[in-house]
Amino acid sequence: RNKVGIYTLFFKSADDILTLTICEPAMGSAAFLNEAINQLAEAYISRKEQETGEIISYEKRFNELQKVKMYIADRNVYGIDLNPVAVELAEVSLWLNTIYEGGFVPWFGTQLVNGNSLIGARRQVYSVANIQATSKNLRWYEMEPDRVPLGKKRKKANLNAKTKTTEQAVEQRKKISESQVYHFLLGDPGMCSYSDKVIKSLEPDNIKKMVKWNKAFIAPVSDDDVVSLLRLSATIDDLWEAQIKLRKQINQKTRDALSIFGHTDDVEDSHTTIRQKDKIYSELYKSEHMRNAGPYARLKFAMDYWCALWFWPIDKADLLPTRSEFLFDMSLILEGTMSAVNVEAGQTSFFEATEMEQLSMDIIDTYGTDTVVDIPRLRKENPRLDLAARIAEQNKFMHWELEFADLFAERGGFDLIIGNPPWIKMTWNEQSVLSDKHPMFAVKKLTAAETSRHRTDALKNRETYALYFEEFESMSGTQSFLNAGQNYYELKGQQTNLFKCFLPQAWRYCGSQGVSAFVHPDGVFD
Repeated sequence: RNKVGIYTLFFKSADDILTLTICEPAMGSAAFLNEAINQLAEAYISRKEQETGEIISYEKRFNELQKVKMYIADRNVYGIDLNPVAVELAEVSLWLNTIYEGGFVPWFGTQLVNGNSLIGARRQVYSVANIQATSKNLRWYEMEPDRVPLGKKRKKANLNAKTKTTEQAVEQRKKISESQVYHFLLGDPGMCSYSDKVIKSLEPDNIKKMVKWNKAFIAPVSDDDVVSLLRLSATIDDLWEAQIKLRKQINQKTRDALSIFGHTDDVEDSHTTIRQKDKIYSELYKSEHMRNAGPYARLKFAMDYWCALWFWPIDKADLLPTRSEFLFDMSLILEGTMSAVNVEAGQTSFFEATEMEQLSMDIIDTYGTDTVVDIPRLRKENPRLDLAARIAEQNKFMHWELEFADLFAERGGFDLIIGNPPWIKMTWNEQSVLSDKHPMFAVKKLTAAETSRHRTDALKNRETYALYFEEFESMSGTQSFLNAGQNYYELKGQQTNLFKCFLPQAWRYCGSQGVSAFVHPDGVFD
């Protein structure tokens, strides 16, 4: 069948096509997104002509088709890529593909994301019973966490309820055991799991510290820590609701009206320039350089912190947080502290908020103006949090349900996830790293003894030593994250090839009627 014939099988009307959401999670320059836009636009025009009996003249057809393509790109297209240059190229290619006479320049600030599609935190939870379990196969990190879709409630108990009888106390304890906490508040054996023999020989003391730290970090959770975890999880619930509201507000402030053939757009035009949209995005949405972070910035920093523990630098082992320190840090990030005050003439007054800060605080009015999360200040005063933020910046962690919170809340996921994900097996190859500075590792076939001798000489150079460990930590952290049961339970026991990881991601983030389609080797069927 021709393309239009295929699409008519799936849509009740042409307008249904305009509601489809499409995501390319490793988009490069958006080749698949552009092809999807082209096919859907053609399908819409053909179907709308059939429905209305109105045929667009040859002279007008190209411009009308471009308008439809612009509409779909502006409203329905999403993409993710690890390379920031690829994101910029994608923006340009989408614009060039959809440009038309008299049209506007599309803005993709909240739709195209620079990040790692495979490494991030999720709306997934573990029960208190599992995080306090001591028996094997019942501990949280040995099982798949439960997903809590946006719009559904996490199981929680009323910790303020007073118990007067033994029966009430037992019932309260049962409710607490069934309560759920977010997975990114907990540890995992894969964190700081650096087992390479060479690395152990080079940094024996730090590796021992990390092993000891991990053992304590994944120990069964105490009752006192359960209280903190449930409180933080409740805060996360509120912030996620605020994030949905924030996404909608950003869309209203940046959207451009566009009526197309057969469809009158009822969206209120924001009348904002690209520069104004960028400012709204960076300040109101991402809270960059703001004295009080909004819901997006708070949640992202918290999730980034958890992800950073998988990639922690070996020479910074002393900065690893104990569980108590981690939960305290999370409290600072998510809940904030009392607002700073200025003392003038014996009186105290809160700092005067900018317009963007006031909008942000209005959205998170759950916390009022007496709590502040000043992320730049937290980073400045807390070396551990600054390191976590730098690790996140370097690895570009990406949290799907945070970045596209409104879409998941309203639609449950994407209608179509497509692309050509990378076919790369994640393995540590020290020869390729050392050959950057010492080509003999690449051009000669060295014996184990020769490799050891030349490695020792090469690592005497401080720059080479730092690069060697940085590359190892990145590769090992990625391997551990992708092989962890709580992250990719479906791939348990398989050697990690990146294209395989995109499949469960697509199943997880498609809507209930969603479709995923990837170009990949047939080895996936094994």
